[in-house]
Amino acid sequence: MDRCTESMKHAGGDLRSATVGDLGNGQIDQAGAEFKSAWEFGISQIAAVTDAIREGLQVTARAYHETDSAIQQAFAKGHRHSGATASRGSAEASPFG
Repeated sequence: MDRCTESMKHAGGDLRSATVGDLGNGQIDQAGAEFKSAWEFGISQIAAVTDAIREGLQVTARAYHETDSAIQQAFAKGHRHSGATASRGSAEASPFG
């Protein structure tokens, strides 16, 4: 995602530096300018969206990691308690403490 975002930003820079004034006649120049403007906008939108996706994926990865850690801790706590309560019967043992 980082590479995609950077690629879009680079493409936008390349497009901004391109000239359409050497295409031939006024109508072609105007059409080229409109095309360039539309693509600059589109590329900037793609860059913004890919950056937002990248950030969202980072947040999601952190949330999964935190959830996984919490589950591991809960099972570890339950395992410790189940050793102490095993003599009283398994009905009271809970993996969540």
